[in-house]
Amino acid sequence: MIHLVLATHIEAKPVISYFKLKRLMHISEYQVFINNDKSISLTISGIGKVFSACSVIFTYSLFKRQKNNIWINIGIAGHNDLEIGEISLVNKINDLSSKKSWYPSIVFNHNFKVHNCNTYDKPNFKYTKKNLHDMELSGFYSSANKLSYSELIQSLKIVSDNKEKKISFKEKGRISELIKINITHIEKVILILNKLHLKIN
Repeated sequence: MIHLVLATHIEAKPVISYFKLKRLMHISEYQVFINNDKSISLTISGIGKVFSACSVIFTYSLFKRQKNNIWINIGIAGHNDLEIGEISLVNKINDLSSKKSWYPSIVFNHNFKVHNCNTYDKPNFKYTKKNLHDMELSGFYSSANKLSYSELIQSLKIVSDNKEKKISFKEKGRISELIKINITHIEKVILILNKLHLKIN
């Protein structure tokens, strides 16, 4: 099964629409969506690494504690130089408060840009030259890493802020549009990981 974890409904809306996901109305702890053949789930975690970590464990328990599934974190992030709307895979995650790091295994062929990502406890717009900035990824990855192979746990970050421009969460349409314009890239990673999942398992 493929589990998608996004922080907000604004970010999730285009993904829900594209993959024709329907909300599981009997679940109240999180907003959880699933497609008709139950091959894709999407959980809206809330903002912050603790909420992201908890949502992974909740999703894992909800779907019968199945090990070695695919886990993908999708969301917006800031970067010093990248253009608004650019999408990247993450190959290193740094938690700035705990000083811990994780290294997702990207073993498949792709043409995505690849960047490190720093996870902060609160918004940080003092961008480093090389790293993406977010608030969820270390929580997501540290939890998912206990449940699946590193190769099957990936993150796609879409730039919403740089040193010149910043898109506010109040601009809901613009945030959703950033995800929407990258939806085929998201689907591409899902298809790649699905093939990898079949080989590994």
